[in-house]
Amino acid sequence: MFDLRVLLESIIDIATVVPKTLALALVILLLSLLVGAVIALIQKFKVPVFSQIIKVLQSFLRGTPNVVILLLMYYALPEILTFFTGILGIEFDANSLNPIITVIVTFTISYSVFQSEIIRGSILSIDKGQIEAAQSLGFSSWQTFRRVIVPQALVEAFPDIINSLMIIIKSLSLAYLITVVDILGQAKMVGALNYRYLEAFIGAALIYWVIGMVLTLIANRFELKLRRGFH
Repeated sequence: MFDLRVLLESIIDIATVVPKTLALALVILLLSLLVGAVIALIQKFKVPVFSQIIKVLQSFLRGTPNVVILLLMYYALPEILTFFTGILGIEFDANSLNPIITVIVTFTISYSVFQSEIIRGSILSIDKGQIEAAQSLGFSSWQTFRRVIVPQALVEAFPDIINSLMIIIKSLSLAYLITVVDILGQAKMVGALNYRYLEAFIGAALIYWVIGMVLTLIANRFELKLRRGFH
């Protein structure tokens, strides 16, 4: 029978990994945004070879489930690192690779492709007249980019970026497959201790729900402040 006391105890136990999960998600978000920005620039300027490689990568990542990519990277990344460290003459033990590194690399690559679309779309949404006005005032290309394009692109992209953070947090539930414990992973462990999986998974669902509400509230207030800055 459902036990409320067990549910509360499960929530307390699962909550211990929330800071770790959020920190991991933020690292992946920032790295994917950085890589996504590079991808967006490569696509914008149609850099030979690299733009074609990115198109193939985009097609592959869009059609392949994250769980497949994660397991593929779990076995491939140590081999890749062993190959390159061998060329450089650096000793590397493939078995010593922390699974967290694999999670970060996998999801950074997976989501950087989608972040590039967010960045590209936000830049294209800026009125060209504002860019021309900045140039007429004597702004250099870098000044125009830093003072006009970036601030307004950030406002347009911010809701999608927060949405990406939530998607990453939920996707990290797959990390338990390679021994990285997140919210869902902790729920599985808590449920296994007392065989009360129902309470454990309800506790995990409630924690995800609370995180989503808090992030949405913060995002809405921050976005409102950003938009007020341009009016």
